[in-house]
Amino acid sequence: MKVIVGHENLDLDALGAMALARYLHPGAVLVQVGGLEGRMREAVNLYADHLGLLPAEKVPLSEVTEVVVVDTQQRGRIGPFAELVGKVPFVVYDHHPPDEDAIPAAAGVVRPVGAATTVVAELLAERGLVPKPPEAELGYAGILEDTGRFTYPGTTASDHRAAAWLLEAGADPGRVRPLVEGRLAPEAKEVLEELLATAQVVRAGPYRAVIAEAKKEDYVPALAPLAHTVADLFDADAVFLLFRLGDQRLVIARSRRGIDVERVLKTVLGRGGGHPRAAFARVELPLGEVRERLARALVAFTGGEPTLAERMTPSPEGLPPDLTVEEALARMKKRGYGGMPVLEGGRVLGVLRRRDLEKAAMLGLGQAPAKGFLHPPVLLPKDAPVSLAERALKEGAGRVLVTDGGRVVGIFTRTDLYQREEEAPGLAEEVLARLPAGARRVLEALKARFPKAAIYLVGGAVRDALLGEVGPDLDLVIEGVPAAEAARALAEALGGEAEAFPAFATARVRLPGGMRVDLANPREERYPWPGALPEVRPSTLERDLRRRDFTVNAMALRVHPEPPLLLDPYGGLSDLKARRLKPLSPVAFAEDPSRILRGLRLAARLGFTLGPETREPIAAALEPEVLKTASKSRLKDELLLALEEPSPQKALTLFDRFGVLEKVFGLKPDEGFWQAVRRLEAGRPETLPPPEAYLYLLAATAPDPEVFVRTFGLSKVYAEGARRLREPPDDPERVRELGEAFVWAFLARYPERENWLSRKERRLRGRDLLALGMQPGPAVGKILREVAAARKRGEVHSFEEELMLARKLMEAYGSS
Repeated sequence: MKVIVGHENLDLDALGAMALARYLHPGAVLVQVGGLEGRMREAVNLYADHLGLLPAEKVPLSEVTEVVVVDTQQRGRIGPFAELVGKVPFVVYDHHPPDEDAIPAAAGVVRPVGAATTVVAELLAERGLVPKPPEAELGYAGILEDTGRFTYPGTTASDHRAAAWLLEAGADPGRVRPLVEGRLAPEAKEVLEELLATAQVVRAGPYRAVIAEAKKEDYVPALAPLAHTVADLFDADAVFLLFRLGDQRLVIARSRRGIDVERVLKTVLGRGGGHPRAAFARVELPLGEVRERLARALVAFTGGEPTLAERMTPSPEGLPPDLTVEEALARMKKRGYGGMPVLEGGRVLGVLRRRDLEKAAMLGLGQAPAKGFLHPPVLLPKDAPVSLAERALKEGAGRVLVTDGGRVVGIFTRTDLYQREEEAPGLAEEVLARLPAGARRVLEALKARFPKAAIYLVGGAVRDALLGEVGPDLDLVIEGVPAAEAARALAEALGGEAEAFPAFATARVRLPGGMRVDLANPREERYPWPGALPEVRPSTLERDLRRRDFTVNAMALRVHPEPPLLLDPYGGLSDLKARRLKPLSPVAFAEDPSRILRGLRLAARLGFTLGPETREPIAAALEPEVLKTASKSRLKDELLLALEEPSPQKALTLFDRFGVLEKVFGLKPDEGFWQAVRRLEAGRPETLPPPEAYLYLLAATAPDPEVFVRTFGLSKVYAEGARRLREPPDDPERVRELGEAFVWAFLARYPERENWLSRKERRLRGRDLLALGMQPGPAVGKILREVAAARKRGEVHSFEEELMLARKLMEAYGSS
């Protein structure tokens, strides 16, 4: 049983991310941790049919095989599922930075965007998985809520793109608006009045913070939005709301700029979770003491904010005071400025704006003195913080003059405000930052145990991290220590089981949380013939990357020694950006034809395209003389993996388009097959058809199902299922007896037979024989067995025919 959970005190962002995440994890159950408040109760009721939320207390933890967590990484916020950390795989989709309480997830995506829903929506868009309108609406509402309708400081271009994509998927802004806006309940209005009456403005370095408190005897839902209301009313940079609600004491903090409220809560109160812009804590201290501690900490706050000296444009040009409007306007146009100060003998008279001068010229005042249109100057010292200048820009015609000892040394404009000089992290650091906590824990353990070794993240792990997602399998190359020794050390440090493969210089560790770590020493391979197992010998990292299949899988990230370094010797990064799949060598597919299936499966999942340089080698590798020596086992494994993809239909469609189904597997799917596949996919994400259902449908397209099954080492039951799909039996039990997966396949192929299949056929029973006049005894059992055997041979097909046969047998055996 797979479950998808958000944090306790569910909000629209968590709910929207949960609804969309099910498209990445079809068949998973959405689970509600904790209660619902205000608008959330309305939202859940409105979309109940599409969500199917299950309360956490109704989920048997012993049956959970995987936990998907959205909008948090803190194990303390996922209720009873925290007990499963380290026992089952965890996948995390979040937009908050990790902390010491972060779940050691095996997979997932963490991106610094405005909403967790954005993280999931971007993955769906990249993979071509379009949500249904109800789920799109929930996602759209989540983005609007967590970005403050795109006004909060943490809002990114990704949030806008994700919201637009959800609108295209069918989200209705009219239905979303009441959920996001809401109305303050009467009890919330009373709380707001009390907050305003107790509000205390504290100067925190260059910022304004507000601390306010309120008390109620009962719990009041949906109080977090009040923080933004208070911030608006006081023009505050940060707000700390203290609540005593019954026996609970809570702190809700929000920040617009400059103040990391999560760090403040953890520093001052020793607890709290969230991120720099939004944090929450439960406290045991009296609210008065919490207020005093926060006020003291904020007064001492410095922020480390850049000053005007760091951001200003130095040595600004000025205009003399005796210019006409036309002369001043000409100078501004020549220099491309929107405004300039007017200086006289080192003294600043004011600031002229270009648009004011253009209006004056249009009114026929071109020869009037320009100084008649001056704006009063706003002067700030060079050591003033940028945030102080941000406010002053509103008063200074969009310009602040920077002084040093009374002398103008620079000018600060809105352009300077928006041109942040903070250097974005390098690509290697960015990839490391995207790794889930569980992956980082693995790397730290290896670095600590083997400080002199060179450790590289390679292959699909680098590709997925660059795309923004890391799966539960980590692929590492290590130099300076045998792979088997590294695997044993990792298993000792983190638990789990290590397994070595000396012939291939590789080892594998399975960790308790579900992560699989593959370790290898640098090596190169040689294939004696197509499909053969490779001959392996030690080599360099560059040659190790060269032996791989596609350029996007031939990148490596040096994790140790530092600094991190991204190695891309074959242009994988540019192919990744173009979402293009290209083989490293034209003979890669001929060496191992299973790479064709792997590549098409990858292209289907990630939405990659294949160019001519890929199509022609695929066609060459599908020639009979190549395929006859290919490993049937590896080809079968790749086919089965394709049937486990989030959308097997996409992978099978590409297989068919490139001739793989016919040339590799001898299958000839018709329109009936594709209709059945579409029916299987139609129920996603709520339902998850078993992969075996697709395999039954595929086997039925083989000219001889038994040959297909025997060639690729599949169970004989698929050949039997193929026969029953081609010639549907008259007895529903003949369908049911092959198991659930066959029932899925049968109903996908024959949806009109659903009622027929669900009908239980009446069978002959002992009491029917007694009603015919038989005496109780061994003869009753003997006749029932003979009738059952006749039914199995197809000699009787209904209860009436069974009754007729029983009468004949009674005549033969007697009635006693």
